[in-house]
Amino acid sequence: MRVLLLYPLFPKSFWSFDKALELIGRKVTLPPLSLITVAALLPQTWEFRLVDRNVDYESDADWYWADLVILSGMIVQKEDMQFLIEAAKRHRKPIAVGGPYVTSVPEFAQAAGADFLVLDEGEITLPMLVAALERGETAGIFRANGEKPDITHTPVPRFDLLNLNAYSDMSVQFSRGCPY
Repeated sequence: MRVLLLYPLFPKSFWSFDKALELIGRKVTLPPLSLITVAALLPQTWEFRLVDRNVDYESDADWYWADLVILSGMIVQKEDMQFLIEAAKRHRKPIAVGGPYVTSVPEFAQAAGADFLVLDEGEITLPMLVAALERGETAGIFRANGEKPDITHTPVPRFDLLNLNAYSDMSVQFSRGCPY
């Protein structure tokens, strides 16, 4: 399985620090920790390509290469998330969508045409996606039903998928979610 991981654009604002980042030769403050963690949670026999659209854009070759498209994002990335879901449909690629925005408002991704909604905690719901794909299913909604994973068992994110020179800072995860 060849998986294209897409991280949507953040709109330009004071908080995007684009002018300050330009001064230090970087494109973005932080990498998409969510998607490199998703890559670590999925079967390692699969192939992955990550495109952080805040750094660079996916090519036609990326779309052609992919068997599955996965994207994650926050509400501020809503506009580009919708664009990417629609682009996947135009390219006739199955698309799985997750992350904080879609978990909060799954109707958004469904209305945009997402095939799979991978909601809540990926450690629990990504294995459900993999099982559905292995059964040949073409759509589904996967929920953790309140279950929370022990993140000490979460694998190390796939930092090898990043262009580390594009980022000014790096994230380290030691807990999960606002209540923690």
